Amino acid sequence: MANWDESTGLGIPDDSLLSDKELARCTRADTGTPRTPIPTQMVSNGEYMPLPQSEKQKRVEARVNELADEASRKLGVSRRSFLTGTGGMAASFLAMNEVFGDFFDINASGLLIPEAYAQAGPPRDLFVFDDQLHMVRGSRFNAAAPLRALSQGPTAGGPSNPVNPTGLKDEHGDTWGVWNRALVGLPNSPENFLITQFIKDVFLDSQVNVAC
Repeated sequence: MANWDESTGLGIPDDSLLSDKELARCTRADTGTPRTPIPTQMVSNGEYMPLPQSEKQKRVEARVNELADEASRKLGVSRRSFLTGTGGMAASFLAMNEVFGDFFDINASGLLIPEAYAQAGPPRDLFVFDDQLHMVRGSRFNAAAPLRALSQGPTAGGPSNPVNPTGLKDEHGDTWGVWNRALVGLPNSPENFLITQFIKDVFLDSQVNVAC
């Protein structure tokens, strides 16, 4: 990170922000070793070092493997095959309930009977929008404000679209349309990009479930 140039984004390879020493401490996630259906430890995307596996995470992993061994023998299938099905998910939820508390609606019958697992699951026609968020540091308002203005439209202020100086038209024929009508008329200010505002918008004021 000492070679990183914040103004240009240049100085280190794009494929990883980790040093060679840090990379040497990591184990590849695609080693081919059968893993639990739900990860039991952090992995790195190449930006930061992952935290070590906690004792509770180790207990969950061990318990999932115990349940998988027992259930796969009863069903007469391979351990790998069991873990890739609904039984593997049931084992993961049961193990996490044992270690962290009763957070998941699951019972032991879901290990062996797919129909029992499905009874406590979401409806088949449930719509899930799986998205990834990025936030801009509050100190980078000058970089963030044009993006906010782009989605807000002309009420963000300014004579023209800040990211479309040549006046290209979008699919609606607009050079500066409104992407998010909920933003129309609101101030485009530095306070919008504070971490406290991000937490409020995403975790308190929105219908969001977080997958860890």
